[in-house]
Amino acid sequence: MERPIEFLSGGCRIRGNVHLAAPGAPCVVMSHGLESSKEGDKWPALAAALGRAGIGALRFSHRGCGQGPEASEGAFEDITLAGRIADFRAALDAVASAAPGAGRWGAIGSSFGGMVVAGARDPRVRALALLATPAIIPAPAPQEVVDGYHYLQSGNRLRMAFFHDVARYDILAAVRDFQGPVLVVHGDQDGVVPVEQALRLYGVARGPKRLEVIPGADHLFSAPEHRERVVALCVEWFKAYLF
Repeated sequence: MERPIEFLSGGCRIRGNVHLAAPGAPCVVMSHGLESSKEGDKWPALAAALGRAGIGALRFSHRGCGQGPEASEGAFEDITLAGRIADFRAALDAVASAAPGAGRWGAIGSSFGGMVVAGARDPRVRALALLATPAIIPAPAPQEVVDGYHYLQSGNRLRMAFFHDVARYDILAAVRDFQGPVLVVHGDQDGVVPVEQALRLYGVARGPKRLEVIPGADHLFSAPEHRERVVALCVEWFKAYLF
């Protein structure tokens, strides 16, 4: 069963969809990429597939993201990793209220969302899936900064505070310190995050781990067959480690 859910984070109303499984079933919270939202192609597909496997899911749009009436509040240019981690923790709180008794939580993060779910270091999370996730995000060169902003190819802009904040987090250390299972999935044609970043994340993970590099896949796993592979890998992972 799917229903809309709203919760607050940093004074902003965050909007999502919770997919409830049987009482007491495990649940997976999803964190999308920098410019994505809960409506990105893989998120509804992942939630539906997890549901068929008896696992609940929460997909939500981080503050400043989303489209139309389902967009979450906030301004995109104010994004920080700390803010997104706060959103993720608030999402865990919200789904714990919506699905009491679940107790076994997993998290999927895509691209910047992978940094969020790892960097949060939330002890409630038992298993991770990191999709096309960077280990680091370098600051832009001085000539790429205009009046204190870095402009993305989409036209969206980020304050330099975004890069200063990201630099405070050691994502490799966060993955190394995580005691649970870690799935790392990357496309070998990712033109945004080099596949070497996936190798670094996989290399430091200490618990049960798996690295899957999908031939031909881009950063978004845009091709249907690549997206289906990602969904299948994640469902298999959480079935193995959340039950």
